Amino acid sequence: MSNSNPFTGDWHSDNYIMCDILSQVNYYSGTERKNMLKVSPKIGGSMLYGTTWKSYLAPGRTRTPSPFKNLYYTKVVDDYPELDYIFKQFAMIHFPLFEFDQVQMNKNFECPPHKDSSNIGQSILCCFGDYKNGETMVEYEDHTMCYDAREKPIMFDGSKYLHWVEKVHEGDRYSLVFFKNNKKKRVEKKSN
Repeated sequence: MSNSNPFTGDWHSDNYIMCDILSQVNYYSGTERKNMLKVSPKIGGSMLYGTTWKSYLAPGRTRTPSPFKNLYYTKVVDDYPELDYIFKQFAMIHFPLFEFDQVQMNKNFECPPHKDSSNIGQSILCCFGDYKNGETMVEYEDHTMCYDAREKPIMFDGSKYLHWVEKVHEGDRYSLVFFKNNKKKRVEKKSN
């Protein structure tokens, strides 16, 4: 993966480009995501691109400190530092006014109904791949919406509304969720 902007500005072209980039990543699931849904690493996973308060990976293996006090980079940031630039370029083209500090990366991760309790406000979901079914469902106060986020980025408040992914019947489904997380605020409060 190079550090030049690979995107064209056309959603459908960029969807294929991002799918190609994401297919080169080795997916796994962190502990919290494994507790949500067990997915074999051969099939996919769900991992956070950003920061965490957990300073360790395993006994004797520590994480890289971030510039934010008491926060550390997740393993995928260390493994794929170039994705930071790629995600920022993609967002700058397709949702330039949206602020985010984390990206949840998923491959074939059919998450069950849940709310994202540590997210702040709106999230943007983008899906990529040649798969069948795998729609995202969002349960609002008075109705449930079914989204195919390959068609366009979908914005919703994942901390407020229950949401989940329907079963993927064929192909590989990649998704990125761009969001702001309250970890930085919690850590800043703790250290004061």
